[in-house]
Amino acid sequence: MIRIGVLAASRIADKAVVAPVSQIDGVEISAVGARDAARAAEAAERWGAAHSYGSYRELVESDQVDAIYIGTPATLHRPWTLAALAAGKHVLCEKPLAANAEDAAVMAEAADASGLVAMEAFHWRYHPYAQQIKDVITSGEIGDIRRIESRFDIGEGGIPQGDIRWQYPLGGGALMDLGCYPIQFVRWAAGDDPEVVSASAICPNDDGVDGQLEAELAWPALGASGRIHTSMIAEFDGAENDLVVTGTKGTLTAVNPLAPQNGASLTVDTESGSRTEEVDDSATYFHQLVAFADAINNGTAFPTTMGDGVTNMAIIDACYQAAGLEPRPRHP
Repeated sequence: MIRIGVLAASRIADKAVVAPVSQIDGVEISAVGARDAARAAEAAERWGAAHSYGSYRELVESDQVDAIYIGTPATLHRPWTLAALAAGKHVLCEKPLAANAEDAAVMAEAADASGLVAMEAFHWRYHPYAQQIKDVITSGEIGDIRRIESRFDIGEGGIPQGDIRWQYPLGGGALMDLGCYPIQFVRWAAGDDPEVVSASAICPNDDGVDGQLEAELAWPALGASGRIHTSMIAEFDGAENDLVVTGTKGTLTAVNPLAPQNGASLTVDTESGSRTEEVDDSATYFHQLVAFADAINNGTAFPTTMGDGVTNMAIIDACYQAAGLEPRPRHP
């Protein structure tokens, strides 16, 4: 039995680990740690965990857990990942991996030295839809890649101003919370990492927190260009994300690669016509937790390593710098 301790009684923990754990043999939520003992106890009761702790440190050092799920704001990912690894615990850390690439590199080095499983929680990558998209790209059906575009936008008001995602010291910003996905989408689609050509941002509160950011990208070796766009202030209700890959023979459009369980479609347009493939609607979080358990039990390789997270964070930092903004700061 892999006993998971949930570090921070956050909303995302419900989807990321609590819901899928009931569908997977050999995995359980054994404990919850929060900065407030009452909050930890309430969450533990709600999630069926036998133990609760009124501090993150107690959870990390508990002998009642084998792995730690970290659902804190991004600036706290480095210290608690390092603490968990030092305590001999496997780690499933929420995205984005860290506040910046420098912190991410420290985490990756510690993970490599530990011999433990340390996975970044980019859950979409473990869903069958990801391989379905990749199969079209590598089949040659759309030809050689010339342009890759991806976006993840949420309508204005979807993330209220008081939310931590608007707080610079905690790693706030549209690119950090939402745009980290499009960056990973385009890297994965290309099979290579892009250069950041230019970027622009809108900071509604003039505090360095991007409500919207767009970056132009290039893959010189592929002869391809691209763009990512992300917004917390889009002029529509709800949320939208997609990936569009244009090649010399056609175009692939993947709607909602992030969470196909909420509805998705894959369309391929070529000179021969247009076709749409059905998409599996199982939960991305289920597949991620299966992969996490498989890595722990069997040493199975997985794609969203800490090393891959360092690269994603380096591109995030480069986008901010190209837009005239600072990467997010290290937590004291």
